[in-house]
Amino acid sequence: MKRFSIATVLVMVLMGFTSSLVSPSAATTPDTSIPVSSTAPTSRVATTAVVPWRPTAGPHFNVPRAEPERRFRIERQIVGAINHAKKGSLIQITVFSFDRKPVADALVNAKRRGVMVRLLMNNHQMNSVMRRLHRVLGKDRTRKNFAYECTYGCRSRGENLHTKMYLFSHTGGARNVVMTGSTNLTYNAVNNQYNDLLVRNDVPKIYAAFTALFEQMRLDKPARDPFYKLAIGENHELQVLPYPNFGPTHDPVMLMLNRVHCFGAKGGTGRDGRTIVRVSMHAWNDWRGTYLADKVRSLFADGCDVRVMYGMASRSVREAFAKKTRRGYLPVHTNGYDTEEVNGLDGEIDLYSHQKILTVSGNYWADSSTSFVFTGSSNWNAGGAKGDEIIFRASSPTLVNRYLRNFNFIWTDRSHLVKYIPYPATTSDDTTFFRTAEETTPSPGGPAWEND
Repeated sequence: MKRFSIATVLVMVLMGFTSSLVSPSAATTPDTSIPVSSTAPTSRVATTAVVPWRPTAGPHFNVPRAEPERRFRIERQIVGAINHAKKGSLIQITVFSFDRKPVADALVNAKRRGVMVRLLMNNHQMNSVMRRLHRVLGKDRTRKNFAYECTYGCRSRGENLHTKMYLFSHTGGARNVVMTGSTNLTYNAVNNQYNDLLVRNDVPKIYAAFTALFEQMRLDKPARDPFYKLAIGENHELQVLPYPNFGPTHDPVMLMLNRVHCFGAKGGTGRDGRTIVRVSMHAWNDWRGTYLADKVRSLFADGCDVRVMYGMASRSVREAFAKKTRRGYLPVHTNGYDTEEVNGLDGEIDLYSHQKILTVSGNYWADSSTSFVFTGSSNWNAGGAKGDEIIFRASSPTLVNRYLRNFNFIWTDRSHLVKYIPYPATTSDDTTFFRTAEETTPSPGGPAWEND
């Protein structure tokens, strides 16, 4: 198998020289239909171009335990792109977990109609869906189709393959499509988790960057330079982990947080001149999570408009949140619920956020009117810096507003103030969506918890 550097693959994808990645047949034009009027003379035919299907650009958020239309929002985007992939085009996917038969069916059908399908997964599980993909696609990652499990990480050895990306060279009327965020291809991701998926269409430079990463990952060997940061135009940035020797003064997330200025927000960003900081995190724990919690609390103390929300936080992180600042207590919600009522609550989290999102609106670094979102696969714990992870930045006021709306929905309707911080009595817990044990904090575990 040929081996390419990240830079080489980027150039090849952008210039169209990677025949092994995209077949020339992927350049077919969108279909048109020619309806014939029943009242017009048969010699006259009106031609109407049909607008081809395209993935819906922007962020998508599912709502667990809701009606199917909202639960399956993200999966519908992915399956739609698979179903509309053109013959000779390329689908490349990396996920931590995969058990969704409808997605596997779509991939099998795509392969049978001449789409190249390449899938990288983690080896922590084996199920009937994965075995079927092996039978149809094969497991040889040097061939044009494959479904392959990396042993722990593909390009790291400290943790797991944890990156979630969905790449389509040509689907419907869109080319060079990139989808990324927190979602795996599991029923758990649909029914028990809040996830996000950011979709970008017709973005050849972003597509090239993600394809270069995929090519490096399918070698299944430790990368020579495991961490790199790639600016993609003015509005996007890709950080690829693991991050060596991380710590409180040397951490990719700390670098981002250190660039936040709490006052001076302008240009329609922030609130009343204060920079808005929102964190929605699946797993926030251990020693790394603790120093990140201290930093977020200090931003609140310095005057930023900060709210944090998590699915699970360790004791040390909760203790960091509970320290009073000169402004009072940091606003903290949890959306990690124990809803299994078999002989009472079982003490385990089974409904929770799986997002890994930092949203900033306001004064950041040298820009007093910044609006951006960091999304991807990396939790705020040690594992989130040691494995095959990505942090993807996208800048756009409209995009940020949509992420903030989703945050506010979960904050208001699907989460509650944590009970270990003595908030003033005037602060109300404004949600009763699910009952939770007042005296205990549910712990991760059980069949609904995904430790990623």
